[in-house]
Amino acid sequence: MTPADVDTLLEAAIPSFGRTTLTLAKAPEDAGGLLRLFERALIVGNRRGALLAEIQVPLSAFPDLAPAFWHVPIEDSSRDGVVRLSFERPDLSNAA
Repeated sequence: MTPADVDTLLEAAIPSFGRTTLTLAKAPEDAGGLLRLFERALIVGNRRGALLAEIQVPLSAFPDLAPAFWHVPIEDSSRDGVVRLSFERPDLSNAA
């Protein structure tokens, strides 16, 4: 998947309100590719006003990942090859 494909997918998946989780059935092949995916998710989410709130990855495949990406909590997806990115857009309807 090219960076442009990732951006298009993220733009379509990130919610206009509330929380949504995008599940990718296949993780990138290496930690570098996974980190690039996370970086794109942060950038697109911030641009859309829906912050990347949680990441789930197969930690058995990426054992050193959690401390390397401190911006967002990383949990084990408990299923090989699956990556989940959860985005949350705050409800500002009650904001003063």
